Amino acid sequence: MKYLAWIALIIVSGLAGVMSFQWFSADSSPKQAAVSNKVIATVPTNLFKITSSDGRFTELNNDKQLYIAYFGFTHCPDVCPTSLAVLSAALQGISEPQRQQLQSLFVSVDPKRDDPETVSTYAGYFHPDIVGLSPQEGQLLGLTQSLGVYYKYVDIPDSQLEYSVDHNSFFYFLNAQGELLAKVPHTIDPEPLVTKIQQLLPQ
Repeated sequence: MKYLAWIALIIVSGLAGVMSFQWFSADSSPKQAAVSNKVIATVPTNLFKITSSDGRFTELNNDKQLYIAYFGFTHCPDVCPTSLAVLSAALQGISEPQRQQLQSLFVSVDPKRDDPETVSTYAGYFHPDIVGLSPQEGQLLGLTQSLGVYYKYVDIPDSQLEYSVDHNSFFYFLNAQGELLAKVPHTIDPEPLVTKIQQLLPQ
């Protein structure tokens, strides 16, 4: 249950680890506000044909009106667990009808280590509604290029981990047609996520 311990550490420490996080892409300033509800980009829906290990997700479809995708990896030391804990808090801050229309996705940028079972288990530690996905390398490249997700593998000499993954940190809001409606930058407060969900899924 080391992931649960990570969540507890985040809460107890006041999310201190976030302060050292680097923003890696030119459009990922921490001062940036959530983007308006206009369509920002369109992702080919076939890139999201990724079956989760529990079968709860196979592709974008009209069973859900809104999808939130977060890109990270299970060996991430602080930013990913912080972001997923914040997403979990946001999911607890919306109404049940809104939750029924929403699907949250944790998409691994490290599919070599994050097989479908691993990423699914990891995502589930934070909230049962968050589905973990392990895309094929070609799918991952297509998704990240379409959405403007930055990630880079970085060698760690003399470490059992061998490498880590630098990545930016956004919550991407999409509809069932693969249209990117908004993105919210990394936050330690769930309120921006709750606000955006309520804007896109009015009760």
